[in-house]
Amino acid sequence: MKYSIRNTLILILTLLLLVGGGYFYVINRFNTDIEEAEMERDRLRSELQGVQQSANMFATAQANYNDALYKRLNHPKELFRSHSSSGLYNYLQELNRDITFTQLNYSLSDSVLQNDHGIINVNIQGEGRYENLVNYLYRLEYSRPLIQIRTVQLDNITDLERLDRVNFQVSLGAYYRRGDWTNYRADLEPSGPLGEILHNPYYPLIHEVPPNTENLPNVDTSRLVVLTGSRAHIIDQNGTLQRLNIGDRVYLGRLTSISMSRGEAVFELNRGGIRDRVVLSLQSTN
Repeated sequence: MKYSIRNTLILILTLLLLVGGGYFYVINRFNTDIEEAEMERDRLRSELQGVQQSANMFATAQANYNDALYKRLNHPKELFRSHSSSGLYNYLQELNRDITFTQLNYSLSDSVLQNDHGIINVNIQGEGRYENLVNYLYRLEYSRPLIQIRTVQLDNITDLERLDRVNFQVSLGAYYRRGDWTNYRADLEPSGPLGEILHNPYYPLIHEVPPNTENLPNVDTSRLVVLTGSRAHIIDQNGTLQRLNIGDRVYLGRLTSISMSRGEAVFELNRGGIRDRVVLSLQSTN
């Protein structure tokens, strides 16, 4: 056998002895530590899974908490502390702001008396946006104080400047306590976040076109004569040269854009609820 092959075999055998001896030494010397480390790893892995499950349940728990808190603040119903017209007035005014604001006039009449409670009769008249009125009634109905909404009467407004508003009359009964109410709570919280009112059924989709009382340029009878980068020069219905910047008002609308390359001025109009787009060009009248 050649010396080189013999030496190679001896080195391989020596290496195997070292690796095998080292492995058996580590197993015998650190076997307990390895087992404890594996047990700790399994414990931490199980704990991590529990934490992840708790994190996944947090959103649901938070929603349940908010729902329970809302119910706690607003239910059950409670009565006003006493027969105080000023206190009731202040409460109604406190609700009447921001997205519930309307112009109100109050009329409070004599209360109806029972053995353990009384009822203050309230009549409200006013004008406001339909969406705000609905939000106001929602808060009256669902807040903690016991207020009964008896009747609601609505009338639409035909004035072109106030088509999104309504006249209303509301009859209420506000309950207050009489006699012994030892468990009465003094804080009367308003209701929580309100929903979005998407449509006002009293707003006419098609309505009368207002007259041109301000003598604004009428693009239907005007002619475009000159364009610059941000200004359109037109001859209006009266034969007068008008210089309009983007965003300037015209009869029923505004100048919205100018295209120098096409030689056009674009106007967006509202013809009594019908949206219209009118283009004046240098090549034609309309």
